[in-house]
Amino acid sequence: MLTEEMKRYIADPCKALSTAYWKKDAFPIPAGIRIEHADNSEHDIANSTAYFRMVHYPHGEYETTLPSVYEYADVHMPDQAEMVADLLNRCYLDSSFTPQEIVNWMSYPVYKSDLWIFIVDAEKKAPVELGIADFDMIISEGSLEWIQVLPEYQRKGLGQAVVNELLRRMSNYARFVTVSGQIDNPNNPRELYRKCGFTGDDIWIVSKNSQ
Repeated sequence: MLTEEMKRYIADPCKALSTAYWKKDAFPIPAGIRIEHADNSEHDIANSTAYFRMVHYPHGEYETTLPSVYEYADVHMPDQAEMVADLLNRCYLDSSFTPQEIVNWMSYPVYKSDLWIFIVDAEKKAPVELGIADFDMIISEGSLEWIQVLPEYQRKGLGQAVVNELLRRMSNYARFVTVSGQIDNPNNPRELYRKCGFTGDDIWIVSKNSQ
């Protein structure tokens, strides 16, 4: 049974919380960090980061066609945890994900194996794009968590394709799907998500408390 808090979140998820609903209890806000909706925030720009949050209501019809040199492949966990970690680390030069960290994500209550997808370069037999989504079965919320394409494969439409494929897979059971990202990301992910049918202009500010 849905609680009143859940119902309020479902009614306007992007303004209610800065993250997917399940994370509010799973990942408490660290000491010294403040997270506020931009409408209610007075923040020091030098010590804050702005994040967008958007929502999509699945409709079941998505363009997922890939150029002939690429193909979708399910991520087989835990066997391919090293491949996932390697791709993420190549996308984020300052990251150091380990295979065990990736395996640990399988323990989350929102893990759903068919929402982990690679796009593979069929000629090189290697993954070049990763899409991971979560699904909260209690409130039927899908959330996009990782949409990463290797730098040398960007601007080929692969990001939009993998997002659409994840939305297609969730269209039969997700009430809605949310996503968030950093506003000043040079790759402009917010524009990508708008092309995939996400809407909303909610902004959340993450800042350090003044000492």
